[in-house]
Formats: sequence, C-alpha cells, structure tokens
Amino acid sequence: MNICLEYVSANPNSPITIQHARAAVVGDILSRVFAEAGHTVTREFYVNDAPGTTLTAFARHVAAETEPFAAEIAKAARGATLSDILAAVRTRQTTSLAELGVAFDSFISEAELLRSGEVDRLLTDLTASGHTTWRGGALWLKSGEQDWPLVRTQGGPTYLASDLAYHRQKLARGFELLVDLWDDDHGAYVGRTRAGLSALGCAPEALKIGLVAPVRILKDGQERRVGRYGASLTLEETLTLTTPQQLRWWFAEADPSTPQNINLDVPTQAPAQLHAALAPLPGGQDEQGSAALRAACAAVAPALELARQTLSPRPVAEAALGLATALTQHTDASPEAALEAREALQKLRTILGF
Repeated sequence: MNICLEYVSANPNSPITIQHARAAVVGDILSRVFAEAGHTVTREFYVNDAPGTTLTAFARHVAAETEPFAAEIAKAARGATLSDILAAVRTRQTTSLAELGVAFDSFISEAELLRSGEVDRLLTDLTASGHTTWRGGALWLKSGEQDWPLVRTQGGPTYLASDLAYHRQKLARGFELLVDLWDDDHGAYVGRTRAGLSALGCAPEALKIGLVAPVRILKDGQERRVGRYGASLTLEETLTLTTPQQLRWWFAEADPSTPQNINLDVPTQAPAQLHAALAPLPGGQDEQGSAALRAACAAVAPALELARQTLSPRPVAEAALGLATALTQHTDASPEAALEAREALQKLRTILGF
C-alpha cells in the first residue's frame, strides 16, 4: 500500500516546539512500523505558510504598537526576500529535527497549493456536486451534523478549504492511505475534515488521524519554560538538557494522545538496556528460559500491528523492553532462542531509531 504519513507540519516562523518534536518522533517511528509491514511510506511535512487573517491582523497591531522596533527589523532584513527568510527558518527546523533522527521525504507548501488553483477547483467541484451553500456572505460545506465554512465573509478560503484541497491532492498523487498526526488542539477539525473528504467521495478508511498531546519538561521539580511570557521549551533548548536518545525513548514509551510530563532529573536507562541486551552470551539449554524468549519474540508481531492500528509507538517500545528484559534474565536459554530474540530486538531498536 502507498501511504502518505504527514506530521509536524509546523508554521515556518519559529523553531520546532517540544510538542512538535513529540509528533516528529511518533511519526518517524510509525513510518518505520508501516514500512516493516511492506508498505511504501512517504514522510511529508505540510508547511503552513499561507497568510491568515488572524496573523495578518496581529502583525498590523504589532507594527502599529512597536513602530521603531518594527523599522529596525525591516532594516536588518533589507535585501532578504520572504522566501529567503522562510527557507532559513525551515533549515533551522530540519536541522534540529535531524539531531533527533527525524527526516522527511517531501515538503508541501500551503501557499503554493493556493497559487496552483487546487483550492479554487475544490470549491468549484464541491459546489457543483451540491455540497455547499452560501449563507451570511460565506460559503459553507453542508454536512449532516453541522455546516463548516469554506470561504470567509471577508473573502478568501478557510484553513479547512486548503486542507481539503491538500488531502485531495495527496489522493491524486496515488496515495491509498493518508495518515495525519495533528496537535490535539486540532481535534475539532477531525469531524469536518472527514465530512469534506466524504463529500469528495473519499472512503472513510482512506484517512487515519492521530492526535498528539502537549508535553511538559520538568527539571529540579519545576516545569522548564523560557522567555518573558513563559513559553514552552523548543526542541533545540530541550536537547541542551538531555540527549536525543533519551528524548526519543520518552516519546516512544508513552501514548501520544495523553499529555506527558518528562522529568529530566530521572534519566531513562531503557536505550542503554536495549543495547546491552544484544551482547551475545554463551547460553545453555534451559527450557524455561528458552520458552520465555520465544514468548517475548511472539509478542513482536501483535505489538507492531497494534501500533499501526492505534498510531502509537508505545506497543513497540513495550515489546522491545520485554525482549531486552527476557534476554537479560534468561542468559542460560538455548543459543537458538537467544539468537532469535536478539534479532527481534535489533529489528525493534531500528524501528524505534536506536
């Protein structure tokens, strides 16, 4: 199956946040989980670079309130185009993600999607098929439960319209399954996105959406925040306090839909434990130990399937830790059972990114 796995998809105007970093690790592991089952996976980053009315109004307010400062910024940026600035931010984002072992195959620009006419064609097709209605100066997507705006009263498509066009474009590129990982504050968009794709004739099973909950970084008993307004840590800042392997494990071992507290004062030993368990030992012929290793190996395939179904890396982390524990506890198992367990553990370590 040809799968498009879209995750992170941050705005191109700031460093990667710790919540986006969590989505990055979850998406990276899931891409390997789907690939392990024989699927072709494209790891995609949707760049939210289209101007929005809220952001535009905010920018005008900031410019009005901080005119001298805004002038200094403009002077410093003289000679640089918007494309130059966005490219620099993207480079910074991809560099910090690379430190975490995360890379992408494709970047899709929302602004380019709008310029291509994809959104206009989507609105035309939805209207022609009777799935829209004009009301209060806005164009709405008609749905059985609730109508959703596609064109604002002041003109211009809503985020839903461009997002539906993006999903339709993915299907047109030949993807058979679309897997999206969104911040959990986008949960309200799940229903309207499914309604829009249904209106376009998309089968419900062609779209899977996972929600990623916020992360708090704790140190010395306190949440670490930065800046005058107490913003959450970025990925770059977090990696000055811990290692990429530690951070990957913390994200892997938790259900991504559940808010997570990471206590940097209590480092995890799991990555080291997974590595140490691979060391070959003389072994023996203990039947009980061999049976324990075979049981741990038998748990691997169901764990990978559960990860694919739930869009969670947690079953993979649990299976890997189970194998490592069994190998450590049963050093007198048969060489054949130990070899099978080490090979299974190495496969899971690769999937987890260790």
